[in-house]
Amino acid sequence: MKKSFFQKTYNLIINLTIISLICFLAQFCLGLFYQAIELSGLSQYNNSFILINESLDNIKQVILVFSISILAISSILVIGQLLYRIAKDSIWNYFKSVYQTIRMRQFLKQVEYSEPIVTIENQTITRFNPVLSEFNQSVRKCTVDIRQEEVSIFLKLPRTQQAQKLLKDMEEHIKEEISNYNPNYYFSTPLRVGNKLWFKGTKR
Repeated sequence: MKKSFFQKTYNLIINLTIISLICFLAQFCLGLFYQAIELSGLSQYNNSFILINESLDNIKQVILVFSISILAISSILVIGQLLYRIAKDSIWNYFKSVYQTIRMRQFLKQVEYSEPIVTIENQTITRFNPVLSEFNQSVRKCTVDIRQEEVSIFLKLPRTQQAQKLLKDMEEHIKEEISNYNPNYYFSTPLRVGNKLWFKGTKR
């Protein structure tokens, strides 16, 4: 089984969009700093501030071009998928896929409670359950791809046995949850392929 284009690019698009927004924010902050130096008039009395302003301006331009380029790439990926859905499937299924991917990740996420521990040196440190951390890191790669004739849910298996057991215990709950969102599809038993777990649904 292979991941669809949607499943391959979903996390990439999210990450590119976040990076682009961070770059825009950094560019905005540098712009404020640049304006503060200009309004203070320091650049008129000290050559060092002139060089700082010139450097800030150059950095702003580089960040702006970089952020626009990243945003353009993510936009092209989204537009490409939308055009494909219009031609081959349904554009509504794309938005349903995004929504159900978000919902499924929320459903799978395990709440990590911190646990204070006193060391030999009488120092209190906070520790999180490593099994839940490993599990949550894995389910962040979960994607739900909905099409006219089938639904596919991709899950990357955690590396540790304990985290895998936790996912194994949740299989029926996952199947019930995804069936609830897609009552017109019949879901078979999940299939493991390597370090991937697939849930497949076919149109009734």
